[in-house]
Amino acid sequence: MTDNNIWYLPGPFHRYEDDVKAIAKKEGLIIIDANVTEDRGGEVEKPPKAKLKPEFRPASKAPTADPREKLKIEELHDALTKKGVTFDSNADQPTLLQLLKDQD
Repeated sequence: MTDNNIWYLPGPFHRYEDDVKAIAKKEGLIIIDANVTEDRGGEVEKPPKAKLKPEFRPASKAPTADPREKLKIEELHDALTKKGVTFDSNADQPTLLQLLKDQD
């Protein structure tokens, strides 16, 4: 048996989808909050996978494919009017956005 039986995982542990404490126990590992120590002595070679719950995942910093998708209805009305496109003034945002995209 190896001495590398420590699983360094950033806490708090309730942020994970699975019960990481139970996983560590089942695997014979000691779980340590990686945020409280820089030392990684005894770290297990292949730590178990742990997935954060959606509400704790970092927000995506990737830009949206089309910045027009963030336009408000009034802005879409203005853009379509400038392009001379007729549209239903009661149309919803996705419909207006598609009309604008169709003009490209």
